[in-house]
Amino acid sequence: MKDVKSILVPVDFSETSSAALAYAAELAARFGAKVELLHVWDVPPYIPPEAMVGVPGSDPRSLGQLAREHASEEMARLVAEYGTRLPIAETLLESGDPARVIVDMAERRGSDLIVIGTHGRTGFSHLLLGSVAEKVVRRATRPVLTVRGSQAAG
Repeated sequence: MKDVKSILVPVDFSETSSAALAYAAELAARFGAKVELLHVWDVPPYIPPEAMVGVPGSDPRSLGQLAREHASEEMARLVAEYGTRLPIAETLLESGDPARVIVDMAERRGSDLIVIGTHGRTGFSHLLLGSVAEKVVRRATRPVLTVRGSQAAG
């Protein structure tokens, strides 16, 4: 088995991605690996990211800027929450199709493992929403570990 030195953890700031991050933290400690957090903002096809948004008490910003600011704040919160328990090498913010960006980022960065949360949807909700984790598993050439929200390491 190849040494695990770099773990890519896609996060959407949900309970499920927190469970995946907790699992990745345990793996990183065992393997002495670094962790890279990735958040991908999916651009809605019907709203251009350049669309201006007015937020009370601040200057108008584009939807893309607002999403990036929110994601940056959430990333900072995660880094602070995990502190020294997790060797976070880098936080990455991207936009685009989440599954495609995750797979491409793992390839470009040479990640040894992708640890991703899955909501475990089935039936009609799975049909409507699809599964980013499932698409990553199908497309990735790197090993992928999926973690359900209730599987937090412990």
